[in-house]
Amino acid sequence: MKVLFIGHTPENNIPIKRIMGNQFPKIKMIEVTETINLMEMMITDGPFSFVIISIDNKNIFINEIYDQINETLGERPFIFIGSPNSVKSYITSEILQLSQQNFVIETPIVPDVLKKSVLACIEWVKKEEFEESILDFVRDDLHKMRIRNFYLFDQIPYDVYLELTSTKFGKVIAKDVPYSQQLIQNFSRKNVKFLHLKKDDHLKFLETSIKNLIKIYDAKLSDKKKYILLHLKTIFFIHQFIKALTVSEDILKLTHLFIDSVHETVKSFENMIILLDQIAENPNMTFAEHSLATAYVCENILYHMGWSADMSRDKLQLASILQDIGLSNDELIKIRSLNDPKLKNFTEEEQLEFRDHPFKAAQLSTFFHGFSDVDFILIEQHEHPTGDGFPKGINSSGITTISCIFILASNFVSRIAGKEKKTTTYKEIIGNMKRIYNTGNFKDPLKALEKSIKIS
Repeated sequence: MKVLFIGHTPENNIPIKRIMGNQFPKIKMIEVTETINLMEMMITDGPFSFVIISIDNKNIFINEIYDQINETLGERPFIFIGSPNSVKSYITSEILQLSQQNFVIETPIVPDVLKKSVLACIEWVKKEEFEESILDFVRDDLHKMRIRNFYLFDQIPYDVYLELTSTKFGKVIAKDVPYSQQLIQNFSRKNVKFLHLKKDDHLKFLETSIKNLIKIYDAKLSDKKKYILLHLKTIFFIHQFIKALTVSEDILKLTHLFIDSVHETVKSFENMIILLDQIAENPNMTFAEHSLATAYVCENILYHMGWSADMSRDKLQLASILQDIGLSNDELIKIRSLNDPKLKNFTEEEQLEFRDHPFKAAQLSTFFHGFSDVDFILIEQHEHPTGDGFPKGINSSGITTISCIFILASNFVSRIAGKEKKTTTYKEIIGNMKRIYNTGNFKDPLKALEKSIKIS
């Protein structure tokens, strides 16, 4: 059993450590005196069963630390130790209300009082089964989710696990317990690429979430800014559901709701840059972010070209959703050509996926009843005006205008994903694209794309 100990000075810490060592030799105390490293310790040195804090330490803010630990580790017992003045000044009514799991001890410490509090913490921990947070799994029993997708949520209705060894997985997010975005950032900084859900839980998560999203669209959100997150979640769950199962009636319904909502959302924002900035905050773009940004750009191009037909919009929006569905590594978003030397940095399997993904996306589009000719747009998504694209190698005069719109939109977003953001990024990208795409059936969509950027 491990205990997180936020101490103070050696003089303050020694009595606490001595009593703990004598009374509870099997408990390992992990000590930290500066909270700058606290988040890292909670992730790498746990799991922690309960927490002891020396509240005489003036370098920490008790309320902030208390909330941070609960957000990261989930609910845990706390033992607060300090002088009567510190207890009076820093222990809030919120802490005192949870007297069954929060214990306050005034100094000088009476050993039996500390022992009684620790025993109560141990009993609470056993009851909550925190010691079972490291479990044995066969990898095939788990579904892996890319770490960046967890930014879409603030809690998950199922337990989430981190791979420790090929068979051991630690529970890092408890079901229905809010977690902080800082937790996900720390995993990312440690180069954690995936977290895992049990496969059965993942399927339940998909089915429930699809139905909930339909209800949210039907209810109409009042704050238009909330639609960006709703759209991202929609694409994420459509991708996940199709990969795990198939194209269901609920998926078809959700797709139509998404398309209508994107049209209304883009129309309500005069400045497309505001939308793109909120999606592309991080250059490590996810598939959902790439799809949504492409959908928004397609909608703007259609507007500035004067194309108002619902059929064109429907085709481009579905193509935006499905374009990356055959890929497993979202770093491939930044690759636009089979001739890109960076493609060789990926595994042979990922290179093969990239070569074939237009065909896979096109095939899946045929399962969306009521949508026509989306398959040829998806097959042509990586064609190039000079004929150097793939898979057909057709040039600007042979590519249909609607495919040109999609190629420009997807390519524009891909270039955003490959650049560090600055104030001139969008105009620089447009300038570079004009040298390549100002020809054939690309001309009018390119002018429309430029107009949508200039209105910012």
